[in-house]
Amino acid sequence: MIEKTDEALASFLIILIPLSFPVGYLLRYLMPRYTWTATPVLFAIMFCSTYGLTWHAFLHPQEHLKPLITGITLQLTALPLIALGVTSLFYHHHPLWQVGHLCVAASPAAISTIIWSRISGGDVALGILAVGAHVFLIPIAAPLILKLTVGKSVAVPILPLAQKLFVAVLLPTILALTAYHIKPMDELKPLMGIVAKTGMLYMIVLNTSVAALNTPISTKVLFVFGIMALQVSLFYATGTLTGHLLRLPTKSRITLTYYLGMKNNGAALVMALAGFPPQATLPVALAIACQQPIASIIDRLWRHKHAEHGERPG
Repeated sequence: MIEKTDEALASFLIILIPLSFPVGYLLRYLMPRYTWTATPVLFAIMFCSTYGLTWHAFLHPQEHLKPLITGITLQLTALPLIALGVTSLFYHHHPLWQVGHLCVAASPAAISTIIWSRISGGDVALGILAVGAHVFLIPIAAPLILKLTVGKSVAVPILPLAQKLFVAVLLPTILALTAYHIKPMDELKPLMGIVAKTGMLYMIVLNTSVAALNTPISTKVLFVFGIMALQVSLFYATGTLTGHLLRLPTKSRITLTYYLGMKNNGAALVMALAGFPPQATLPVALAIACQQPIASIIDRLWRHKHAEHGERPG
């Protein structure tokens, strides 16, 4: 019963995730008071997403090194170039919106990379390694990317990023690995899957409600949303196409796709606010509304591919 519920929830994410955004908008005057729940919910999501992994999963340098180096290289080069190209094409008279797009491109990969890797049957261990490695490059890489693309550098402190990485990724992962090592209980995996997916939906509602307070719907907002959706789609496509060209294993290709498309919008917002006027934050606020729905479509496509080969994701 629990396993079927988990499978049904996974199948309906393509509907539930888009519905989470209007729910968050309607609750914009209520949910922001519960922002304190974000950290424990992220902790629970990550614990549940990594439960079932073993320490051995991280001991495959021959499998992880190529997609890891590829992903980081694309993060630091291809994504800023894509953002620069898209915004140069559409934002002739709005340079601050271009700045927002580039802050998103320069930001670290999001924790959602790991969550979606688990949901779609990707390489979760690779996702953890890639997200962690990228965070420690950001204080050097992000200011350089912004300096080269918009002519202004901003400081990105490592401590807040490292703290979040430890609390929301490393600590729950270590606890999940240890718990499964001491007493593996595979029957708990479907329940863990339900908790992780429900938590992700909750976080979308929470983040949307906070963003909606400062981003009223208008023609301008819808226009920027469309351009951001294009940029995010190209980010995802870059991961998928590169994985295919390099003939990476399917699990690595899945994770690489999410790794390039899922960006840490909190860090992007910090960068936008640190050195630029408030108008630069609009694309950043809209990025999450693009990333998650497109991820649910990608997940459906990967599930279709798994089904063709008689496999089960996750």
